[in-house]
Amino acid sequence: MSPDSPSVLPTGSLRLASLDLPPPPGCRQPSDATFFRWVNELLVAGKLIEVNKGVYINRLGHRAETAAAAASFIRRCAIVSLSYVLEQAGLTNNFGETITCIIPTRADWSPPQLSDRHFAGVGTFRFHALRLERMEPLSARHEDMYDTRFNYQRTTPEKALLDWICLANTHRSSMRDPPLDLNADELDKRRLKRLSKAMGLEAEFAAWTEKWKRYQDDPDVQANASRYLIG
Repeated sequence: MSPDSPSVLPTGSLRLASLDLPPPPGCRQPSDATFFRWVNELLVAGKLIEVNKGVYINRLGHRAETAAAAASFIRRCAIVSLSYVLEQAGLTNNFGETITCIIPTRADWSPPQLSDRHFAGVGTFRFHALRLERMEPLSARHEDMYDTRFNYQRTTPEKALLDWICLANTHRSSMRDPPLDLNADELDKRRLKRLSKAMGLEAEFAAWTEKWKRYQDDPDVQANASRYLIG
């Protein structure tokens, strides 16, 4: 229940936690049947959320945690990024149940399998392969790449946007450019500049920014925005 407890608990970790509790006088440690009964009771009460078989979100210690925290348990080395991060930051007009992630790849590695993983009642995990040197460039600051408010690997909105632009300019990716109605003016411009340089994306980012600015300056777009604000 403590805030410093893990936000994601595999069955093994839960079992170890149950064994750490001293049994009442005259009682033995809980049997497997008792342990799984406890887990089921926590699930029914909404105190645990099962993402995948044997992987649970710990809502006791982290009431607002989402299934995104389990990304690296669903796919090793997965980092939450792209549209999901931008949606959750309120920078896009679209919200869905798809948790978008990046996973590392290199030229000398076999192409990774990128099939979606759907979990009923939880959502869909979607994976995109990103070259390791751009996924985590050595010259980039950790705080520029990762949102330290979360206790799992999740990019900052700035890194999420640049990951998207990178994939949109990768011939093996089916992703298109980020939407131009994105609230990009709310992003940290200095962080974007540092990251685009570290990722080797200065030209691609500049080209997207120019298109974004033209879209924002379009009279029809401004008129639509005014009508929306007036209601």
